[in-house]
Amino acid sequence: MENYGMPPGFWTEFIIIILIIILLVGIIPAVFRYKMRADKKKWFSYNHINKFHKKIDWTLRIVYMISLIVSAIFFYTKPLLISIILAVFVLSQISVQAFIEWKFSENRRNFKVSLIQLGLTLITLVGVFFWIKYYF
Repeated sequence: MENYGMPPGFWTEFIIIILIIILLVGIIPAVFRYKMRADKKKWFSYNHINKFHKKIDWTLRIVYMISLIVSAIFFYTKPLLISIILAVFVLSQISVQAFIEWKFSENRRNFKVSLIQLGLTLITLVGVFFWIKYYF
């Protein structure tokens, strides 16, 4: 199998990293949500609690898109910066979700699961950035 310029063992580690990401960001929060009897969430849906949450969420998305376009134009030689912007966006969305759930949700367990998801996502992002820094 050809490496395409990647260091030996890269693809094996890449697959392991992807599996760890799926476990930390997808499976563990779902298990916590089930065990803590928090509300079930649909995959790839917006899950807005109320209109205020929807407004903040879409504002974050628009700001993120503008930031991504501007950084892609001015900092195209620094892909790590664009990745950091993506990470900040993901973390801010989960943080807003947790805050809105804490403030407005009828099921108080929801925000606890979102905080767990925030922590696991942060750990995952830091791990991926260190792994990328190691290889590149």
